[in-house]
Amino acid sequence: MTTHAFSLDRLEVLDRSGTPLVSIGPLALRPGEILCVIGETGSGKSLLAQAAMGLLPQELHARGTFRFAHGKAVDARDRQALRTLWDRETCIVPQEPAAALDPLARIARQLVDPDDGSKAADLLARVDLPAATGGLYPFEVSGGMAQRVLIANAAASPAGLVIADEPTKGLDTHRIARVTGLLRQLNDEGKTLLVITHDLAVVRALAGRVAIMKDGEIVETGETDEVLSRPRHPYSRAWLAADPRNWPACPTCLASDDVVLAAHGLSAAHHPARPLFRDLDLHVHRGEVLAVTGPSGVGKSTLGNVLLGLLPPLHGEVSWRGCDILRDRGGLRRLRRRFQKLHQDPATVFAPHRGIGAQLRDVLALSAARPDMEALRPVLERLHLSPALLHRRIGEVSGGEAQRLALARLLMLDPWLIVADEPTSRLDPIVQRETMMLLRDCVAERGLSLVLVSHNAELVRAVADTVLHLDGVTPGRQEPVAACRQPLQLDAPLEAVG
Repeated sequence: MTTHAFSLDRLEVLDRSGTPLVSIGPLALRPGEILCVIGETGSGKSLLAQAAMGLLPQELHARGTFRFAHGKAVDARDRQALRTLWDRETCIVPQEPAAALDPLARIARQLVDPDDGSKAADLLARVDLPAATGGLYPFEVSGGMAQRVLIANAAASPAGLVIADEPTKGLDTHRIARVTGLLRQLNDEGKTLLVITHDLAVVRALAGRVAIMKDGEIVETGETDEVLSRPRHPYSRAWLAADPRNWPACPTCLASDDVVLAAHGLSAAHHPARPLFRDLDLHVHRGEVLAVTGPSGVGKSTLGNVLLGLLPPLHGEVSWRGCDILRDRGGLRRLRRRFQKLHQDPATVFAPHRGIGAQLRDVLALSAARPDMEALRPVLERLHLSPALLHRRIGEVSGGEAQRLALARLLMLDPWLIVADEPTSRLDPIVQRETMMLLRDCVAERGLSLVLVSHNAELVRAVADTVLHLDGVTPGRQEPVAACRQPLQLDAPLEAVG
């Protein structure tokens, strides 16, 4: 009889009405094996991880049986029994790192015994974090740093099965390679990995098996090299073709001297003695896509917040259409609606205990004399969002659906400029491409300007007109993207993908 590190004969995850959201099986991982689960946002990848850990939302329930390395069968409905396996049999690196850390405890205390500071420093070094990080609270580190802290926690756990849900989300290319290398090291040390990701670079680097999910079911599985080079299912082929490295790139959308946003001599820091960036100059013209890149924690999100008037800089000035927003507060209030942010964590822009549709109706009232929700329907269709989502709360939709709803919310305000902070970090390649196509169409059709904060070099090359690289040492300089590009188009309509 084959011993498995993790297996299930059949798993169903159902909503409160009994509708199946996930229906998969059989599925098994041998000890020391790596399985990457990829697929469309909302396809049920994270629900598989949550069910295995007993962490499904209360409005959902599971049916089936899990088996772990100790051989005992655990009913998927028994959340408490599944939770007793934490840190003994199972360890999870969740999709939202900030929510998994105790906000009142310093990082080192959440990794090791308080008296063993040297071990905490060693663990942090394994994920490319300085020892001083151990003395910080979670709110003092970036999202990418918090994610690496959780990877360090998995390294310290005695559990044989590590479930990593989007473990590289929000990290720059260098840090992704570092974290992927650590996951490989964990595997080399004997740990079994179940990795949920939409980053094909991670899938290729881990080089185990891969399973592709669509609509709650696994449509194809096999060795990574075989599936990625010769996908059999039509959906698999469409999903892999949507990788940014396969996108045709596009030219500058509009050539215009109309400066929508400008910054001069800009410096910012969390601590005055340690600036994140300094003496920064940039200009964003009408219809321009400016990408801001650089390592995790270098200040990309901070720059976006300064440009939107959400954080004050140490030095410098920011102007919107010639209005100095740091000194003209009346101008800032007058133009506020036209300069918007697409957040990295979209759930933060929605009230958790109120319906999504009601909140979008409130937003629509700001830009229309008579709110007409029918005006939202074309945007929902373009973003592949079902109108049924409007009857839910934000906690009842997937991360990718929340991001697309947040984008729909912004477009209702008819903005002049959007600062998009890692807008596709939660999206699979197909939805990522569709989202960026919509943003680019808005740039072309409405003259919208876009500041794209991203560590994804392929995506930047595909969509940006100019790029600003921050490295925390030298002043960033705005430079054109060199490639000559053609408009991005889908090879086939998504409705035709089986």
